[in-house]
Amino acid sequence: MKYLQELLSLSASLHILYAEDDLELRQTTTSLLRDLGFYVDEADHGKAALEKYKTKPSFYDIIITDLNMPHMGGMELIQAVQAIYSDQAIVVVSAHNETEFFLESIRKNILGYILKPIDFEQLIFTLYKTASHVHVRKENEALKTHLEEMVEAKTVELKQSHEAIHMFLTVDKTTQLPNATMLITYIDSLKKEDVMTTLLYSVDDLNTLQQRYGSIISGEILAKVGTFLRYNIPKVAKLYKYNSDEFVIIVDASLIDPIALATQIQAFFKETPVHEFEQTLVYVTLTCGIATTHQPSLLLPFARMALKEAYAFGIPNQYSVYDATQHPSLEEGSKTQWVQKFRQALEENRVIPLFHPIVENETQEIVSYECLARIEEEGYIITPAFFLESARRSGLMCNLTRSMIQQCFKIFAHNEVSFSINITNEDLLNPSFCEFIKHKHEYYAIDPKRVVLEILEDIILNNDNSVALNTLQSLKEMGYRIALDDFGNDRSNFNRFEHFKVDILKIDGQFIKNIDTTVHNQNIVESIVFMAHKLNIKVVAECVSTQAEWETIKRLHVDYSQGYFFNEPLKFL
Repeated sequence: MKYLQELLSLSASLHILYAEDDLELRQTTTSLLRDLGFYVDEADHGKAALEKYKTKPSFYDIIITDLNMPHMGGMELIQAVQAIYSDQAIVVVSAHNETEFFLESIRKNILGYILKPIDFEQLIFTLYKTASHVHVRKENEALKTHLEEMVEAKTVELKQSHEAIHMFLTVDKTTQLPNATMLITYIDSLKKEDVMTTLLYSVDDLNTLQQRYGSIISGEILAKVGTFLRYNIPKVAKLYKYNSDEFVIIVDASLIDPIALATQIQAFFKETPVHEFEQTLVYVTLTCGIATTHQPSLLLPFARMALKEAYAFGIPNQYSVYDATQHPSLEEGSKTQWVQKFRQALEENRVIPLFHPIVENETQEIVSYECLARIEEEGYIITPAFFLESARRSGLMCNLTRSMIQQCFKIFAHNEVSFSINITNEDLLNPSFCEFIKHKHEYYAIDPKRVVLEILEDIILNNDNSVALNTLQSLKEMGYRIALDDFGNDRSNFNRFEHFKVDILKIDGQFIKNIDTTVHNQNIVESIVFMAHKLNIKVVAECVSTQAEWETIKRLHVDYSQGYFFNEPLKFL
């Protein structure tokens, strides 16, 4: 019989759930299905069939169901099954041949339809067609599973390869410390205004160790040196393996005393063996060069100079501290280079503003932005620590200020947000400055009351600075507000502030850093706030970097805060 052999080749691996309330028909059909090689479970109504299906839904390949049954009809059973598994293969057995039953079967995506009384040939054909569909679906699922396993295995393989490559590129094989690549990456990530300290350590006379103990033992010694260095540095310090016999430690100069750290490390190695060879303890000593700078690119060169100075003593286990004042040629060369760089950046419109939010402490809302000058160069943002002094030496400070005013007025013309711009004594001495800024605020329809002009307090403390003070008074009359930046860093005099109607004081960051643990700074800030509020002057805390600092300045009734705790300077508003 046609399709019978093909059906027999497919049926052995398939399981059928058969729902039929007619006992005689169910027994006859079940016997026939089993003779054809199927595994068959029976149910005498739809509800019983559904309960069996729920216990093991993935077990049944085909459901054969009558339409008219007690407790739950076939269509209701089909709907419940498809809610569990939408691709379930289903065959309907019915005495009805009306069109609406066929249409309903099509809508329910039923694979086969068998009329009562059951015709053997039709049954074989319907079962063959359904079994073939199930077989193809299983093959596809098996192929999909195989492909997913292959993809997963490949993903794991690629991940392991990536991790191996990453380890090879970033970790020193001998010491398992971050290598020179990671060191340079970290230095590049440092903020230019951060003052950092580098301790560059060199193992004394490594060549002698290698000749005496061989490369394997000397490698183990270097690994132990790295381990002991890690034990001796605080958690906030960074440790790297640099060149063949060199290690680098980088610390925040405000958190760690580098001299104390260097002394501790060298005392430790003087008393502690790093290896044992043929029942003899092996000791090593380290020579160290220490350098502190706010210019990350000079951390290693300065530390290298200090290391050379330490070796110049001719005695192992020494350290030397680099003093930039003893190397004016290097400082001068750097300044000359930045004069040219700054001039070129101005010409190419690469001097851009970033916007640092100022937050009202009471509401925690951003109320203003300070516009900060930066140079954009090859995807990097360069801070004024590099170029500001060069701009001043080259007579380009006024050009810098005017570029910032032009860009910021244009940006803030499209909103009502307040903002502040830094101006300098050079700007106030320039006879055309007032006319320039007046033209810009009229052109961009900027209300001067929205703009805070930030100046250093020495401008108004200098009695001989009458031209600058007159310009400042003219700006006040236009409606501009005045803020004193870095307050407390000079000869602060509240009488002068009242005379010039200062609007805002910005407390220098040196008094804010670690204020939560420094009572002396708390007393200073509390006094500044008290006097400022008496004069109706608002107070901003600069350089707020932690939750604890912010909570402290709020307790001291500081009006506003600014710093990396809230956000870094933003490139776009």
